Amino acid sequence: MKKKSTPIVALAGILAFAFGSCRKESELTVNFPSKFEGKSVELISLLDSVCVDSATVSEGVARFSVSSGDRPVFMQVMVDGRVRAYYVSEPGHAVADTLGNVTGTPLNDKVSELMLQLDSVENLEDPRAYPEFVERMYNENKDNVIGDYLGVEWLKWAAPERVDSMLAVAPEAFRTARRVKYYEAFARHRAATAPGRKYIDFKGETEKGVPQNLSALVKPGRYTLVDFWASWCPYCIKELPALAELREKYSGKGFEIVSVAVRDTTEDTKVMVKKRGIDWPVLYNTQKVPYDIYGFTGIPHLMLIGPDGTIISRGESPAQIDARLQGLLSDNAGK
Repeated sequence: MKKKSTPIVALAGILAFAFGSCRKESELTVNFPSKFEGKSVELISLLDSVCVDSATVSEGVARFSVSSGDRPVFMQVMVDGRVRAYYVSEPGHAVADTLGNVTGTPLNDKVSELMLQLDSVENLEDPRAYPEFVERMYNENKDNVIGDYLGVEWLKWAAPERVDSMLAVAPEAFRTARRVKYYEAFARHRAATAPGRKYIDFKGETEKGVPQNLSALVKPGRYTLVDFWASWCPYCIKELPALAELREKYSGKGFEIVSVAVRDTTEDTKVMVKKRGIDWPVLYNTQKVPYDIYGFTGIPHLMLIGPDGTIISRGESPAQIDARLQGLLSDNAGK
């Protein structure tokens, strides 16, 4: 004998259908300059690095439509493995301009304002200002989706000894996320290569493609400033004149600069070396190897190595390096 649906079961089915059919979509339109025409664009969830959707740039536009779940999701718009924009999936239609600024829904408007603040802080001369600002903003937002981004961003720069205490009070979904685990490991690498430790050698290439180690360019008995950079990094290029001034000021006093090209092609590095007149040693084509050894997540990243191979400082600005060298080299002169 067939069982009849009870009124309650029938009502539940009707409600489930009604709520499902009324679920709003999250729509995103991304505008691109003409050079991106025909390129593939991916929408990647930030915490678990899963591809949620993909599209192709057609007539300068890529369009996405994803279902809005119970909680908004912080995502990255990726092209050629690089972040083009940040997007929060929530009901409504958001639009990214050709510079990657996303607006049009409440959370995306907030994220857009946040990114402007982060850019302003990042442009300050003091490298400590950025992680301090990010930490403060994370603590204000750690219970919402914007906190997901800020927490990851803080982990990229956090002092290794503070990571455990930060994660101990973080929401479980954040603490156990794949990307958080990744940057937690990077903090361990920073601890292993902190000031006071010996620098770790690795391989790159000469401009002609011949294998070469960093140690071939770090001369014993001299202070060496290692500049991790890339031709595509605007902050790296902006810093080059200050590095040139340091070299001119101290090169006759036992000081040298070595530029290490990361995540860059040899040809692109060579073009920028010539264009900017870099006349100090350059180690080419190291890709992501230095990231995995030293645990830094952004460039430029400056590391000062002492005459005996001990790391003296990391993550300081050229102005801070200048002040440090004045003391170090004057001390040596007095001996």
